[in-house]
Parts: sequence; C-alpha cells; structure tokens
Amino acid sequence: MMPEDFAHVAMWWGPGMLLLLAFSYGLLRLAQVWLERTLDAKRRQMESLFSMAEQYVKQFLNAQLAQAEALSRLASSVEQSDSRDSMEHQQILIALRAMHGEIKRLVREETEKAIMNSEL
Repeated sequence: MMPEDFAHVAMWWGPGMLLLLAFSYGLLRLAQVWLERTLDAKRRQMESLFSMAEQYVKQFLNAQLAQAEALSRLASSVEQSDSRDSMEHQQILIALRAMHGEIKRLVREETEKAIMNSEL
C-alpha cells in the first residue's frame, strides 16, 4: 500500500516541488546579488566621504601652517628690529613659535597617515 501511495504523491507533488526549489534558489541568488551591490554602493559612498573629509583636514592644516609661518616671520622680524620688547611681547613670540612647530608636526603626522592609508 505504501509504494502505491508514494508513487501517486510523488507523481502529483514532485514536479511542483522541483519548480519550488528552482524558484527558491533563483530568488535567493537574486537577493544575494542585490545585497552585494547595495553594500558595495554604500562602501563606495563611505570611501568618498572619508576622502572628502581627509582633503578638508589637509586643506585646513595647510592653511594653518601658512598662517603660522606668516606669524613666525612677523615675530622674527619684530624680534630682530626691536630688542627692548617687554616680557609679555617675548612670551607671545615664544608662543607663536611653539604653535608653528606644533602645526608643522600635525601636518607631518597627517601626511604620514595619508601615505600609509594610500599604501593599504
């Protein structure tokens, strides 16, 4: 009795199950491709945002470096032309030189990071 019922059920349900399996496999593959493309697009967006932020930081640091160099040149010229400045003026000149050195260090570190990131 079992073989006859099994053969009857297999004849009626077999092709439908095969079609169901084929469509299920196709839909899973389609979903996988769609997710991969979506994630790839989001990854590219994030990379472009990070590159824009990196360029902005570089431009900002370069502008700060230019300002620090100008202030340092101004401080040097004032220091050389007038040797009887007050103590407060001398402290300002020292602070300007320290700022100039710190900005140069930051630009150097940012450049090294950018080089290391581009090598990866």
